[in-house]
Amino acid sequence: MALLTPLLLSLWVCVTVSTVVDLQKRIIGGKECDSNERLYHVQLIINTSTAEFFCGGSLISDQWILTAAHCWEPGCTINAVLGVHHGKADSVRIKAQPEIFTDYDKKNNKRSHDIMLLKLPSPTRIRPVPLPSCRKGPKISEKVQIAGHAATTGGPNNIRTPGKSPTLQCADIEVASCNGLKKTLKKENPYFYQKMLYLHLFCGKSPRVDACDGDSGGGVVYKGKIIGVVSFTGNMSYVCAEPVVFMDICNQEYMKWIKETIDWPKRGCGLFCGLL
Repeated sequence: MALLTPLLLSLWVCVTVSTVVDLQKRIIGGKECDSNERLYHVQLIINTSTAEFFCGGSLISDQWILTAAHCWEPGCTINAVLGVHHGKADSVRIKAQPEIFTDYDKKNNKRSHDIMLLKLPSPTRIRPVPLPSCRKGPKISEKVQIAGHAATTGGPNNIRTPGKSPTLQCADIEVASCNGLKKTLKKENPYFYQKMLYLHLFCGKSPRVDACDGDSGGGVVYKGKIIGVVSFTGNMSYVCAEPVVFMDICNQEYMKWIKETIDWPKRGCGLFCGLL
């Protein structure tokens, strides 16, 4: 799969489940999202020739979804489930070719970044999440919100295990430095370390909160506005061991590309331009 295949992330609100007592306590870091929040959240169902998996996404206009680029590969089909949280879910097939941010390295090699825009075939009346002004973002240790539909527990000894939550789960996670993770990846996973050198990223880490298989592409929200996209986690084997990595849409290049692609503000917010 494209770009970050092994890390099809989903929101985990982590819990140590090495004993039955742990399971009964269910000490978790998140909860079901409130009925009036994250209505812009989109569940993406991706079918390839050999498998089906899911990701998250966010409506940022009446016709555009922001998500992670590794939630797509050539030849796959994508259905966007709108209104999946506290509403009448509506599955819409994505027909247009995905828009993925790319640039070139110093040797003129083309590079794909883990950020993608999907266009709906027709506008929706669901209110989108506002784009940020990016004048003042969160500082280290400030909290941002992530959300997803995946499992709400880890396996024995915190081993990652797949799962799916029937309800959208929200969790707060603190913005953290990526420096320690970079050192770890440089030693243990050079491939992803090289990705971190050119992707525009920020990290998050809090006790018992993590992200795993299923909700890559979910929105990272700060003060009611989307500032990032869930990309990958620093430890593929164990939950809550390393920070979660987010694509930073406040990067000037990303934001310029987003606004140009969705034709902001001419058509970027559609019915809701006066409300954002």
